[in-house]
Amino acid sequence: MTKIYICSICLFSLLLVNGCSSDAGELETTPPPSQGEENPTPEQVVQDSTTAIYRHFFFRGTHNSYSGNQGGMKREGLTTQLESGLRFFEFDLFSFYTEEELQTNWTEDVDYLSSFHYVDKNYLFSYSSMDGLFKIYEVVDGEQELRYDNSADPWTEEHREFNVLNYQSEQYVLDYVPTSGTLTVHNYNGTVLNFIGSKDTGVVDARLSSFIFEEKAFITLYSSDTGVYEIKEIIFDNSEITLGTTLYKVESVPAGESFYPFEQDNTLYIFRHNVNTVTNYRVETIDVNGTLWSLNTSKTNSSDLLKGNVKAVRSNGKVYVNSYTANGEVIGSQLIIDDGVPILVYEYNNEKDVLVSAEVKLTPTQRGYNLLLQKGSAVQLSTIHIGDLVLGHDAPGDEVDLTVDNPSSIMLSDWIDYMEQWSEDHPNHEPLFIMTELKEYEQWLADAKWHDIIELMQNKFGDKLRYHSSSGFYTESIVDQNKIVDGKTLYFMDENGSKEGGMRGKVVLYIQPNNNITKSEHTNNFKPFGTSSGILQENFLQLRRYRENNKLVSPDWRKPNNYGNDIGAYIDARDDSYISRIFHMQSSEGDGQYDNIRCTDVMFAVSDKPYEGLYVDYAQEQEVKNDLESVVGCD
Repeated sequence: MTKIYICSICLFSLLLVNGCSSDAGELETTPPPSQGEENPTPEQVVQDSTTAIYRHFFFRGTHNSYSGNQGGMKREGLTTQLESGLRFFEFDLFSFYTEEELQTNWTEDVDYLSSFHYVDKNYLFSYSSMDGLFKIYEVVDGEQELRYDNSADPWTEEHREFNVLNYQSEQYVLDYVPTSGTLTVHNYNGTVLNFIGSKDTGVVDARLSSFIFEEKAFITLYSSDTGVYEIKEIIFDNSEITLGTTLYKVESVPAGESFYPFEQDNTLYIFRHNVNTVTNYRVETIDVNGTLWSLNTSKTNSSDLLKGNVKAVRSNGKVYVNSYTANGEVIGSQLIIDDGVPILVYEYNNEKDVLVSAEVKLTPTQRGYNLLLQKGSAVQLSTIHIGDLVLGHDAPGDEVDLTVDNPSSIMLSDWIDYMEQWSEDHPNHEPLFIMTELKEYEQWLADAKWHDIIELMQNKFGDKLRYHSSSGFYTESIVDQNKIVDGKTLYFMDENGSKEGGMRGKVVLYIQPNNNITKSEHTNNFKPFGTSSGILQENFLQLRRYRENNKLVSPDWRKPNNYGNDIGAYIDARDDSYISRIFHMQSSEGDGQYDNIRCTDVMFAVSDKPYEGLYVDYAQEQEVKNDLESVVGCD
């Protein structure tokens, strides 16, 4: 009889925690008491042993935590969210953004206008063959300020081609006269343009470019009229220049061809693109052994990322390919050599309005490149930042509310700085959960930029940082495996039952899963990173269904017609102040992931309006579970 009585009590307790596992049942449950209330009867309270592994916790938070009060959602800012007890934060992230540096009308009649980046500053330079005037402007706060001009000693009045080379921390301006084949090299130190020397290239009527390979500098000369492309070394020695003989030559080049040499993995490649076959490209491997270079291998590929005017630039060891169409669409990709195969991996799309039907020039910066557009007298200079982590919903900066008490930038690092300082000021706080949702998924492949997220959090939070259990974190070498937590973690107590232990004062990082990551149909077979089943993180689940008062509520509850039976009618009764999404974190086994909400779960019910309506009542009921001291039946 005693055994039967004990089993009955256990079964009753288990039903109180789990409820019914299908939406057909109508078993009524008694909700936990509100915060501060006395338990009406001990039998109705789910008890928890101080030595139990499993707990059921509830945390409040916001959906799109950066969006403040945009769209009437009343999230307020990060300061209010933290001080009001919200502990779950969702940040949508991009790994690029466009910064418009200058948009103006050029008042002088010039033949050549380009840009360069030097010592963390952007510059424009112009040349007029009418009077031989060469000028350099620094771009400051959206305006150009003159830093140098040669009006005291103008150059000879003739057509010139220019190229800028940053080599061994020096900025060189290369000046080529097509009619004579003369190359003149100048050095710019931020204020003065100094003459270095001139040499006869032996090539006339060509276009000039330059590149660096194995810490040596080279120039290229391409004559579209004769169809000849050649490479020569240029040597800087004691403020003198020496021009070597031709190392590599390509003859009978098809019309419309462009060449972009680059180095990757100590190998010299040339990216070739023809304006007449827009989506196709070729990458050639050059054998640099011996006194003359030769073609080693040549591989072709195609990509729908290529369209319109296609140009490439090498920046910080990477090769970026920029496509610009006449209607102003801009798409950028990174050229990767993956197991000997050239792949274009999507990097960014220009989220700013740009000049249409313009001439295009690219120049490298520290983490990306400058995009200079010129249409008649209209000039627009933008910097494409690649690899920086920025907030935004549909584009970098989109729906980020800077009018409330949020950090005053879209850079993720600024928001994490604030959260780290708040954590320092409140050392015994409930654990903070930071969820990052990766937008524009393919861009995260090149250079595994999710590493940047992990490293940013490590640098800011140090020993406080924990990682939500997933196959992704288990395969990341930069993650301390002893700091991976899951639904079985003791969040408000340590293993001895002390409430001073556990996860208080800690921060848990989660990177949102997405099936597109590393899947070949989305990434042109580019698979450089060893994630499991193409998913970076996989065990933190957004619930399709959640039991509340014996009904099931959907994370997408604003579309009730998507759900059958009486679910839709129940959801229709809710208003915009209820729950936007519900997440839960389980043990690594992940059993009972949808219907069975039980004490093995850590629950996150997030709202667009976290301070009003049904959500507040619901949160007060659920947060009681965080303070319960014992649970019977969870083990």
